[in-house]
Amino acid sequence: MSFTEIIMLAAASCFDAMGATVSYRASGIRFPLSAQLVMTIIHGAGMAFALFLAEAVLPFSPDVCIKIGAVVLILLGMFGIVRASLDNKKKKELSQKAGVLGVIFDETAADRDGSRSLSCIEAVPVSLAVATDAFAVGVCVGPSLSFDEKLITAGVTLVVCFVLLTVGLCFAKGIRRVFGERFELSFVQGAFLLLMGVYMLFTK
Repeated sequence: MSFTEIIMLAAASCFDAMGATVSYRASGIRFPLSAQLVMTIIHGAGMAFALFLAEAVLPFSPDVCIKIGAVVLILLGMFGIVRASLDNKKKKELSQKAGVLGVIFDETAADRDGSRSLSCIEAVPVSLAVATDAFAVGVCVGPSLSFDEKLITAGVTLVVCFVLLTVGLCFAKGIRRVFGERFELSFVQGAFLLLMGVYMLFTK
């Protein structure tokens, strides 16, 4: 796998995380550096675990692991596209019904204490929610990568995640001004993950 492909995979797995920071900043909720680091570490750890350990932990052959990862990518992609089609009111309704899993539909629901600032503890559930993409990508491509490529992919994911989170926080207001309140990275990421999953499912 080329370095360009690795960067593309890492970026695709991090778009949801970037979208979360845009939502927080646009909603007037602070996303401090500590929360940013928590999300970056959890995201990178999810990718690293899937790349290095999923193949060994899952009781399946590498080929089956790839197929499982591909199916998960397709499901995540479909979910991202569906979520992007929901308006903010519907997202909040689903978030309230989902309880602790509400961050899957509305990232800002993680601010449980209403402090308008995300603490490290509050950052954990939303970080785990967006890290599912990285985990699925890791399971899908891990068996086909060499040890060095896995190491590089995990490291690149950490860097790319932190950069995209920073970009999201810095330009959230401008992004919302240009694209409107319905701005959604979930659609872009969902479409990419869906296509990637289909490709991996039928070609690997």
